[in-house]
This record gives sequence, structure tokens and C-alpha cells, in this order.
Amino acid sequence: MQQGRTRKRQISTCVPCYTRKQKCNRQYPCNHCTRRRRPEECLFGNPPTAAGWTATTSPLSPPARGHSAELFLIPPDEPSPSGTSSSDLACPALSMQALALTAMQLHSHSPLAESFGYSEHSSTNTMALLNQANTVAREKPMPPSIFDEIRREFDRIPPRAVLDFLVQYHVQELNWMKHVIHGATFLYRYQTWWARHNRLSVADIEFAVLILRVCAYAAQFLPSPAKSVDTIHGMSLSDIRRTSSEVADSLANLCCSLDSKGSLVRVQHMLYASMKASCEGRTDKFWDGIVAASRAALSAGIHTDITAPGYYGTQALEQELCRRTFCSLFVLDSHLSRQLDRFPILPDHLVAENLPRMRLAGDLNEMNGDSEAPEPFAERMMQVQLGIFWRRYSRERKMPYDPTEAEQRYEKFAAEYLPTLPPVFALEPDTRWDSRLPKLVMQRQLLHIAIFDSVCWNFRPLLLLKPDHVASLPAYKRVLLRSQKRRMCMAVLKELETVSMLHSLFGGSHTRFAAIIFNTFEAAVLSLYLCTLPDCPFDLGDEGNEQILGLNVPSPTQAKMIQMAEVAFGRLQVLAEVSEMAASGARVVAQLFAKATTPKSTSNEISPDQEPETPAGPAPFSNGIWPMCADPEIFGNEDAILASLGSYDTALALTSESAATTVAAEDLNSYLALQLHNSDFLIP
Repeated sequence: MQQGRTRKRQISTCVPCYTRKQKCNRQYPCNHCTRRRRPEECLFGNPPTAAGWTATTSPLSPPARGHSAELFLIPPDEPSPSGTSSSDLACPALSMQALALTAMQLHSHSPLAESFGYSEHSSTNTMALLNQANTVAREKPMPPSIFDEIRREFDRIPPRAVLDFLVQYHVQELNWMKHVIHGATFLYRYQTWWARHNRLSVADIEFAVLILRVCAYAAQFLPSPAKSVDTIHGMSLSDIRRTSSEVADSLANLCCSLDSKGSLVRVQHMLYASMKASCEGRTDKFWDGIVAASRAALSAGIHTDITAPGYYGTQALEQELCRRTFCSLFVLDSHLSRQLDRFPILPDHLVAENLPRMRLAGDLNEMNGDSEAPEPFAERMMQVQLGIFWRRYSRERKMPYDPTEAEQRYEKFAAEYLPTLPPVFALEPDTRWDSRLPKLVMQRQLLHIAIFDSVCWNFRPLLLLKPDHVASLPAYKRVLLRSQKRRMCMAVLKELETVSMLHSLFGGSHTRFAAIIFNTFEAAVLSLYLCTLPDCPFDLGDEGNEQILGLNVPSPTQAKMIQMAEVAFGRLQVLAEVSEMAASGARVVAQLFAKATTPKSTSNEISPDQEPETPAGPAPFSNGIWPMCADPEIFGNEDAILASLGSYDTALALTSESAATTVAAEDLNSYLALQLHNSDFLIP
């Protein structure tokens, strides 16, 4: 047998077609995988877009007999393309006649709803009566110029090979983070979208916006350890991000003028636009995007019963996808509103009525055909329950902080929420599925970060108490405060540890994933701020383990807090090369590190005319690197910090101890009132 023998002819089909000895059209997903209704299995061993995609496939097994979950297959509502044609490589052609007709149909109820503000989903308002009497206007003329604008924007869409690469990368590597789309149904619709020649509707244009925003979002994570590419088919990543975003924004505005009501697809592409802003280090725009997507969801009525087939398929499938997207939106709304001290947009009862009820075929494929494996959407479901729990108590938090009420919230959280966690997501998890479902490990870390961060959120206001107020508290409450500070130290250490683990699963290198950057910064700030407190309960002589949420952890020490903050600072410095959020966070952490490591007894003893000893400033880190120079402009510019990090609590923690302790309850309330006044969702 010859050594080093190489294949003379490269494999020209996807992996599933190669194993079946079929010749496919090399599109993504290919014609055969689409026909088999398994587009998520379509992977190329040596694709034309980039090397490195490998996969093993297994047939979809039926669910176990008697399984309670319902299996719902993706319906082939349109014939699949059977071959390759030259037109497949270009965007679908625009039929102006079909587009005008579809626009008129979409606007059949819009004029009255726009003028009077009626909800089109109500069964009891005046518009419902008019619909029943068939007296609602059914026409709204469209200006001819809008069609020329759509045609011009379609000509700017990147080539299909570029979009194929990014769509495949997103579904395989990124979709687990938020689950805004369902991979299998999206891929099936993506393939049929390319085949819809000469009959493109307004809904198809809206789907084009979703494709472009998915690609722009996926490009934020490239290059990566798995895909070290700077260009895709000769198009640079920066050009892809810019062109995709510009075309998507323009088409989205045109779609709003054609269809003011919107749909599930509109909610999805608005979420991707907001998540892209998060990757760009603009948490303030991320929040604005969540507010806008929530409005669109309520306007489109994805929280109501679907009475007709939708863009993704049958009525039942569309309803299930609406539930999943609504849950993902609720998680983002709950998480950000808690972190940024904003009021959530979506009511609690809506998500309770719209929890997913089906197990989709694509999920079973991802679970390797094992119906007992944890579902890919299970982590989002636990995040929904986490949001519902803390929403109940966010309205009850009082200023000034009451340690008794905070302790009761913590105990209820441990007693009511933690027991609902499935074994694979428990704080001491069952890891038998980890080798078969690699994204499960990352989802678990993401959930654990949110859990420990919520504990910090529960206790963090105690750091803002005035010394004279603490002195006036009964003795048992002062003991509680001391215990809660120590518990907060343990929660911070666990959060930093979990963030480090998640970052290592990303390869430990550059990433714009905001969950890593934001939580690294917040936990590092809290860790260092606790170290600056003169009464923080460190080094009490305790040895061994303590408990946080029933989990045994080592007793917190100041040295450990400083060490973990140093690791977090190093991570921010690495990520600062690709993220402005990480860069601004690293500068602030360096200043806080200087304060935490400066001896308190000598920090203010040098007179203005006295020459300081060398070296001046904080002690260097253990790796020999000195912290970044302190810049007064950075510390004083709260607006610049909030623009990148969006967190009021964090900004307070960055100030000096004397400034933090002078914040009165009325100041906090005034700030909240200012937030509400400036929030877009309150503008009529």
C-alpha cells in the first residue's frame, strides 16, 4: 500500500449524498437533503467555501413509543428543486405584478388599523365587528418607485456562495446561543427561497432581510479558531458585514412600507440586528433593538393563535416557531432589563401562555435520533423560567436595601427554581450527553452564568447603603449584611469561573460574544469593588468549603478574588483587540485594580510636593504586566461607559467608595425616571 496516497478527485457532493452515492447540486442545503427534509444534515467535507467542515450523520430515529413529546415533521409545502440551473446562483427574480398584488393583499386591513390604532388580532374590538361585516377597506395603492428601489437593493446582495458559507456556519456553530430561528425549518425555507423564480412576494423580501442579517451576525464571529478566514470567495469580512447590513436595513424599511403589520420573520430579523449591535459593543443599541423587536412581535401577533399557514409552513408549525421565537425574545428582554435596571417590555403572562409544545424533527436529528436526549431548546426554556422568577421580585426591591427581604428572595430561588433544573443543567450536572452533544456543554455554562449573575443582582444593592444607615440597623440585620457580602463573593467567583470555562470552549481566543465580555466585566468589577471595602468578610480563619445555592465551594479569600479579577482583566485585554466593549471595560478594570491593590494605609499619605517612591502606582500583576495607565477622562465619562456597557449598577460600582455610599434613594429613583423618559417604547 502506497504511503501518502491522495485522492485524485475531490468529493463533489455533500456528506449525506456521498454516503448514498448520489450527485447533488452542491448548493446549501443541496437538492437531495432538501427533498429528504433533512437540510440540517447537509455538510460538505471539502466545500467550495472553506475547508474544514466535517460531520458524521445518523438516520433520524422515530421517538420512543409512548413518548409524551409530539413529533412534527417539516411539511414540503412546495416542490423541491431537482437540479442545478444557472439562475440558482443569482438572487430570485422580482415579479413586479406579483409583488404589487401581494402588497395589496397584505394591506387589506392596514389603513383602518393604522388610522385608528386597532389591534388586528382582537376578537372583541370594533375592527373585529367590521371584519365580520366585510366593511373594511381592502386596497392601498403602492408607489411604483418602491419596486425600483427593491430591485436595486437585490442587485447588491452578496453572491450565494458567500451566503451559503455564513448560513451554514451560523446554523452549525452559533444558533445554539439564542435559538431565534429553528435551524431545520430555516434551511428548508432558505433553499426554496432561492428557487422562487419570477414570483417573489413581500414575505420573500422580508425573508431576504433575515438571510442578510443572519449572515451579518455570523460574520461577527469570524475569523475563529475553527474558521480562520479573512475573506469568503474573495469578499472580505468587513465588506460582507457592511453590504449585508446596508441592504438588509434598506429592504427592511421598504417592507415596513409594504406591510405595516409584520410577521414572525420580521421579529426574527430585528432580533438579529440587535444581536449584531451587541457584538459591536453597543449594549444600548442592543436594548433598543429588543424593545423594537418586542413591539414588532406584539404588532404581528406571534403571541396569539395562528389561524392560517405561515411563511415557514402549516398552521401548527408556524405556531410552534412563533412560540419559540417569543420565548427567545422574552429571555433577552428579562435578562437585559435585569442587568441594565430597565423595565421589561413583555408581560409575564404572555410567555406563560406561549411555551413550546412540540418536538420538531430537526431537533431529533441534532440529538442524534435519541428521543431521550435533552432538547436543544431546553436551555432557553430554563432561561424563561429564570426570567419569570426574578421578574416577580424585581418590582418588590426597595431602596434602601432590606437584607431580610433579599435573604428571603435568595432562599425562595434555591427552593423553587433550582429543583426545576433538568439533570443536564443542574449546578452539579449529569454529563453523560456532553460527548454526543458538544453544544450542550456551552449552553450549560451560559445558563449557570445567568444563575450566578442573578444572585449577585439580588445582593448588589447592599453595596450602596450609607454607613449611617447600616449603623442604624438592628444587630441581626448587620449580621445578615455581612453574610450576604460573603455569599456575593462566592457567587462572583463562580460566575468568573464559569465565564472562563465558556471562553475556553470558544477556543480561548478572540470572540465578540457579548455574554463573555459583559459578564467578565461585571463580575470583575464586583470582585474588585468587594476587595476595596474595609468591612468585607475575608480571611476569617475559615477553612474548607462553604455553600452557595447548595453547591460546595471553597471559602472566598481576598487573594482569590484578586487572582480571578486578574484573569478576567487578561481576558478583556485579549478581547479588546476585536471588541470596543472589551477595550473600554479593560481600561476601567485596570483603574479599579489599582485601587484594590493599593495599601489603604499609605494611599493618601504623600503630600503634593513630596517625590513618590519608585515604583509609583499599583503593584504589577503576577505575569509582570503593569495595569493600563489611569486616565481621569475614562473614569469621569459615565456616558461613554454606559454606551458600551449599558449598566447603571456597574457604573456606580466604578466610582470611589465615598461616592458610591452617598447615592441616596431619591437619586436612584430619579435616574430610573430619566431612563423611562428616554426609553423609545414610551414615545407615542
